[in-house]
Amino acid sequence: MFVRDCMTPDPITVRPDSDPLAALALLKAGGFRHLPVLDKQGSLVGIVDRNDIELFLSTAGSPGVIKRNHRVEQVMTHPVVSVPPNCPLEEAAMRMVRHKIGSLPVVDSGRLIGIITETDIFERFAAILGGGTDLLRLTVQVGDVPGQLAELAGRIAGVQGNITSVVAYAADQPGRMNFTLRVEGTSKDALLEAISTFAGLEVLHIWGEVDSEE
Repeated sequence: MFVRDCMTPDPITVRPDSDPLAALALLKAGGFRHLPVLDKQGSLVGIVDRNDIELFLSTAGSPGVIKRNHRVEQVMTHPVVSVPPNCPLEEAAMRMVRHKIGSLPVVDSGRLIGIITETDIFERFAAILGGGTDLLRLTVQVGDVPGQLAELAGRIAGVQGNITSVVAYAADQPGRMNFTLRVEGTSKDALLEAISTFAGLEVLHIWGEVDSEE
């Protein structure tokens, strides 16, 4: 999954010499938190955050003074951390974590084409894992050796279970691996029975629908 799949295309922008009050009005009207800043040539030169503008305005004096003397470029963040549209979603998320920021402008061939926020990424990851649905989500721990996921998938398929997503991550024990799977088409009891004789497997958590026969 890539940034282009969940970014907001053609975001609203402001100029470096824009009035901060006008930028804040745009943010409030649109219900968002960040505005990319483009110069006259359309190049991305900064990004401005709603909280930063509000803090700036709270200490900048009267509205008349602000309008005459202050500009967005005084409060914007620059240089800007950005991503290309074909950046994997997880890499964009790590870039936000690394730089402690809540959004990334999306730039293609030097041109701003979108913006992606932490909320966009959280929503997509939640959907991948089945958040807000009744689908079964199974988290297990197995040995970190080849063939474990294949055997697990085979056992689930044997009870008519269809795996719709898988997330793998390192366990807190050396030589072990955790898998979280979203499964449809089978019941919780059937699923647990299918994996009960899997050597070395530990069920960490199962969440979702009850036995489909109930």
